[in-house]
Amino acid sequence: MEGITFDAAVQVFVTYCKAKALADRTVETYTSSLKKLRGFLATADEEPEIPSSVQIRGYIVHLLGAGLAKTSVGIHMRSIRCFCNFLVREGLVATSPMKNVEIPKAPNRYPEILSVDQIKRLVRAAKQPAWTGIRNYAMLLTFLDTGIRLGELVALELEDVNLRDLSIRIRKGKGDKERYIFMGRKLFQAIRGWLNVRGIATPEKAFYASRKGSRLDLRNVERIIERLAMKAGLQEVRVTPHILRHTMATMYIVNGGDPFSLQRILGHSSISTTQIYVNLAGVGLREAHAKASPVDRLFDTTR
Repeated sequence: MEGITFDAAVQVFVTYCKAKALADRTVETYTSSLKKLRGFLATADEEPEIPSSVQIRGYIVHLLGAGLAKTSVGIHMRSIRCFCNFLVREGLVATSPMKNVEIPKAPNRYPEILSVDQIKRLVRAAKQPAWTGIRNYAMLLTFLDTGIRLGELVALELEDVNLRDLSIRIRKGKGDKERYIFMGRKLFQAIRGWLNVRGIATPEKAFYASRKGSRLDLRNVERIIERLAMKAGLQEVRVTPHILRHTMATMYIVNGGDPFSLQRILGHSSISTTQIYVNLAGVGLREAHAKASPVDRLFDTTR
C-alpha cells in the first residue's frame, strides 16, 4: 500500500480502532484530531498524502498561532502520534512522521477537587427518600468511594456488584482491562437500599437504571450530578463525575491510602499518573503528619 493517501490511511486506522472496541469517545477524539489535520494539509493539496515531520511541526505552529492552548494542542498531537505509530506497525510508512517531533508541554496543573465541606453538602442534597433519590445517593457515593469512571459506572450490571465480599467488577476499564474495586460500609448501605427499591424484573441488567428499567447513558448521569450540585448550592465550583474521581483519589491519599493501591483502584497503567494525587494532597498530608508524627508521639509526655 505504498503511496497511500491520508484519507485512505485514516479510514484504515478508524476501522482498526473500532475492531479493537476502543471507547467511542477515544475514537471520536482520534477522528476529530485527524479531521483537523486534514483541513490544514488540504490548504496545499486537496488530496493530501501522509504528512511529513516538517508539515506536522508547521501544524503545531498553526494551532498555537490560532490561540489553541498547549493542553489542547497536546491532545491533538497525541492522537496523531497514535495514528502514525499505527501506520508504522502496519507497514504503511517506513518511519513515523511524529519521530523527533516534540509535543508542546502544558504547564503543570492540578485537577479540580471538592473540599470536604462541599462533599458533605453534595451528599446531603442527594440523600432523599424518593426512588430516584435513593438511586442518585447510591450513585454519588459510588463515585466518591471508588473513584469509578463515568463510562465504567454506566456499564455496570447487576452481577458486577457483590455485596457479600463488598466488591464491584469493572469489566471494561480503560484499555479493556478488567479490575475489582471495593466499597466501604456507607456505600454498602446505600447500594443495599438502592437494590431494595430497584427491583430485578427489568428489561435491562444495568445496575443503575431509569424508572423504565433502561440503562442510564453518560449524559443522564452528568445531568443528575449537575442537578445535585445546584441543589447543594455549589454554583461556585464545577461538579462532574471526573471531578468526583479526582476528589476521591485525593481524599484516599490524605486519609492514609498508598499510591500503589490507588493506582490499582483507579485502573491507571502507570504510577506516574497516580502520583499527581500525592502532590495534590500535600497540604492534607502535612496536617495528618503533624497529628500522627511517630517521633512527636514518642516524646509526648501527656500520653
